[in-house]
Amino acid sequence: MVSEPNQEVAWVTIATPLTPAQLFVFACDVERLFRLNPYLQIHLWEADANGLIEGSQIKIKYLNEMNGITRELVMTVSGFKSGVGYTLNYSEGLKRATEVCIEAKNENSADLLIKDHYHTVGENLPASEQEAQLAEVDRSLSPWGVAIRQHLLHLQRWGWLPLYRTVREWFWLNMPPRSRRISRLLIWITALEFFAFLFVFLIYWIEYRR
Repeated sequence: MVSEPNQEVAWVTIATPLTPAQLFVFACDVERLFRLNPYLQIHLWEADANGLIEGSQIKIKYLNEMNGITRELVMTVSGFKSGVGYTLNYSEGLKRATEVCIEAKNENSADLLIKDHYHTVGENLPASEQEAQLAEVDRSLSPWGVAIRQHLLHLQRWGWLPLYRTVREWFWLNMPPRSRRISRLLIWITALEFFAFLFVFLIYWIEYRR
């Protein structure tokens, strides 16, 4: 994290295959963006019916598996600027806000910047209270960035398949992160078993043809 006056800042920059306009549309689906965090288990998500506009609010209850903290709070949108980004301000906790920005590289590509702002840990507090505050730091920011990039690359590569986007963004992202990890492991194990079966079958077929 990097210090700024009265706050600490941590950020991740994500290279994407999208144009600035496409990336802004993607980033404005805040629920999808947060559900892509592989360590954030969302129990409740209630957004204003008016959508993502200045002053709109989102009520969220979640478990952060990286630090074990469960919170129920309200995020309020500020600094919304079409094509550029917005800020989500938290009603409680050490994390003060999350800033989402579109950084255009050229007309055909853009980076997504996610910046977490924290209140400065009180230096005059007892050591135990300082440690308790530092435990609230969200260490899932980097894995979140990796997950967002992988998601976009997968959509670019496989999005033409029927129902792929629906399955990935509706069914898959609504699963708890732990269930996703277990399912991914089972898929890989099943794939390896299938290829092992093909290998054994191929050896048998070669020997049979001799």
